[in-house]
Amino acid sequence: MRASLPQLSAPTSAFERPIKVLLVDDSNVVRSIFSRMLGENDEIEIAGEAANSAEALQQLSRLRVDIILLDIEMPERSGLDALPEILEAGNGARVLVVSSFAEENGPAAIRALELGACDTLAKPGRFGFAGRFPDMLVDKVVRLGSSIRKVSARSLRDEGDCASYEPNGDIPAPECIAIGASTGGIPIIYEIVRNLPDALDCPIFIAQHLPEAFMEFFARQLSAQTNRRVCVPKAGEEIMERTIYVSPGNAHLTCARGGTRRKIQHLEHYAGSRYSPSVDALFESVAEVYGDTALALVLSGMGNDGATGAQQLFRQGARIIVQDADSSVVWGMPGAVAKAGLATAVMSPSHISRLLARAVTS
Repeated sequence: MRASLPQLSAPTSAFERPIKVLLVDDSNVVRSIFSRMLGENDEIEIAGEAANSAEALQQLSRLRVDIILLDIEMPERSGLDALPEILEAGNGARVLVVSSFAEENGPAAIRALELGACDTLAKPGRFGFAGRFPDMLVDKVVRLGSSIRKVSARSLRDEGDCASYEPNGDIPAPECIAIGASTGGIPIIYEIVRNLPDALDCPIFIAQHLPEAFMEFFARQLSAQTNRRVCVPKAGEEIMERTIYVSPGNAHLTCARGGTRRKIQHLEHYAGSRYSPSVDALFESVAEVYGDTALALVLSGMGNDGATGAQQLFRQGARIIVQDADSSVVWGMPGAVAKAGLATAVMSPSHISRLLARAVTS
């Protein structure tokens, strides 16, 4: 018996229109299953189906959709190969990769996120479409679709808490940078790391929401963007300059004082967050160890992970820069910090890079 699907209330306003979905999968059976799963939810409308990448591009030339469910392995042209074109043709649509390769082949899933996919979901085996999978699929589609509707609503309302704004003057060169990100964060992390000024030699800590199996690969991919050392550190390791520390997937990355030195810690359990790795856990430890010399960056992501830790940083006088709504795939995490009045600035990634460059030259 298939697990029951979450039923949400019917749309009640112009900003709660159905989430329009395009299904792209070479299997007619899989498309039929996905269509049935998603179609049972009042929030979702199946706007079209495509058996390959070429059909998907044709559909997108005449359809306006919110979410594209994309398989990786398809005949003639893979979903990964076509992803950049699909994103461009989608005109703002979010891509959710649903593929068996999303779990069995970690690099393929990370590559999809690098290319601009919002999220991935492992497609179950032939007889595995029951259980939790329907709930997980519907939940991801509704979450991504809801974020698009909120952006549409913001474009029609002048909300001060969503506006970009610069800090009052330049910021001092930080003694560390702590980055928190989730959905949509990977390409932005690459952009910021790629453009770091050479004179900025402080350690950088990254808590990016990813499954444990992907962390080492993510670190290797990140190292290709920079000449700095990038690693998933071991607990107890001394924190060094010009090193980027990526959180492990099976523990929370934190830092601590060890006499006159600072060291890496792995926190096995953090009750304040349901996310792993937790941005809150990282930010709270950075606030304690680095105080007002720290700089935090809160990038695109669902939920509010980082908002509690940002409060601790704010109390210590640290600077907190959040990604702006227009450039974020999902303005959940940065939005939570901005709306709480904790942000030093709300900026696009390119403006963040320029701010860091000025920090070491001012």
